[in-house]
Amino acid sequence: MNKKNLTRGLVALVLLLALMAGGTLGVNALTAPVIEANQKALLGDAVLIYDQADPASSELTVTADTVKSVYKDDTKQVYTLHLASFEGYTKDVPIELTLVLDYEGRIVSLNVDGSGETKELDEGFLPSFVGQDSALAEVSLVAGVTFSSSAIKGAVSDGMNTLIENGLITAGQKTGEQLLTELIPLVYPGLVNKAGVIQGEELPGSGSATKGYKAANGSGSAWFIHEGDADYLGVASVVGGVKVYDVEGKPVDDPALLNAVAELAATVNEDRHDKQQAALARMLPEGAVLEPMQLEGLANSVTGAYSAQTEDGTLYAFAARAYGYSNEVMEFYYVLDENGAIVSWRVSELILHSEYYSNYELDEASYKEGFIGLTSDTFTGEEAQITGATMTSEAVETAVHDVFEAFGLLTENRG
Repeated sequence: MNKKNLTRGLVALVLLLALMAGGTLGVNALTAPVIEANQKALLGDAVLIYDQADPASSELTVTADTVKSVYKDDTKQVYTLHLASFEGYTKDVPIELTLVLDYEGRIVSLNVDGSGETKELDEGFLPSFVGQDSALAEVSLVAGVTFSSSAIKGAVSDGMNTLIENGLITAGQKTGEQLLTELIPLVYPGLVNKAGVIQGEELPGSGSATKGYKAANGSGSAWFIHEGDADYLGVASVVGGVKVYDVEGKPVDDPALLNAVAELAATVNEDRHDKQQAALARMLPEGAVLEPMQLEGLANSVTGAYSAQTEDGTLYAFAARAYGYSNEVMEFYYVLDENGAIVSWRVSELILHSEYYSNYELDEASYKEGFIGLTSDTFTGEEAQITGATMTSEAVETAVHDVFEAFGLLTENRG
């Protein structure tokens, strides 16, 4: 090609690119008003009564960060809420939602406007919200996307509770079973993952117990009990702690109920002593003998508590099984001195599925060394953070926290 033809070709290319750019701008200029018109049509005659960007001028008192704006439409008799939750799987990009409720407090529609989640929700999940009141009795989380579905359900609850707290709708009536299920993450987090979803096997009821759950990490079990007209939640750890709560989350000191829960738990508890003692023995001075201990309280993910006499005094050893990536169980072992400071610790595998965590930053030896000497007073949780491995970080933090709690219970019981 000669220079003259080359020049003509370049000029033509520049003109073509200019036309394409102009066309794009033209399309955007044409479509932007259409999008805006569609949004206005969706809101109709709705009036903005809450705007997170300017809460001082809003009509509502809102405490939930997930609630971005609230519109009220007297013509259609609906509230439209824009919600955003960072509690999904990615946590970096919010799940953005539009929730429409009628004045009776029933959900008219729920749509996902934007999301950074990598897994698709079940097709029936969003439609299951339609027609529900704030009890959300017929909404179940989706296996495989528990973080996403839990984040959405939580944001919807925040939105509905906002309207309830401001006297705009009335609360739905939750069943006793719903109330007890919601108590589990609060009173015994060892039975749930970070999204608050129960990890374990559902068990059939027996006697006054209508059903139970056995934790997937082997840390304990929970039981739903119905006595007369009352419902109770009984939780029991494998290291001896047993508690009973009413539907309001208040502890119930009833020997008969406590004994019933202990007996139910004994039928499903797993004996891990041999494996745990073998792992912990390798972390102790030669000749130290582990003595299994029972805890009167709950220590969540802790599955073993022991003391060991040495020439230099008493050491305390613990096993904990926290949920890591993809809710898989990670096994942790800790040895603490008489002051509750970490002497040593190990984990079966620190980074699960390292092929997935391709961008994590970790010097494992330095990371583990950073915990030595920490106590419950000096541990902040920041020590557990591994850049690019959020689930692992959370599992480590959970295990350390629970072990310190177990140490407190153990020394309190002995003292």
